[in-house]
Amino acid sequence: MDEARFTMRIHPIIMSKMKIIAKNNGRSLNKEIEQILKWVIDDYERKCGRITYDQLNGTVENAEANDLSSLYK
Repeated sequence: MDEARFTMRIHPIIMSKMKIIAKNNGRSLNKEIEQILKWVIDDYERKCGRITYDQLNGTVENAEANDLSSLYK
C-alpha cells in the first residue's frame, strides 16, 4: 500500500520532545507519530465502534481495504 503524505505544522518544543520520545522507543519521529495516531484510532474505535470500510468512503483501494491488518504491525 502506498503511504499517504501529510504536512503538519507543530510547535518546535513539541517536535523536540517527540524526537526524544521516538529515540527512546527505537522509532523514527515519523513512525512514533504514526504509532500514536494508531493508538488514538484504537481508543476511538473502542469507545465509538469500529470505523467500517464503507465509512472510509473510497479513501482506500478496495483490495487494500480488505486487509488493513498491516497497519498494526
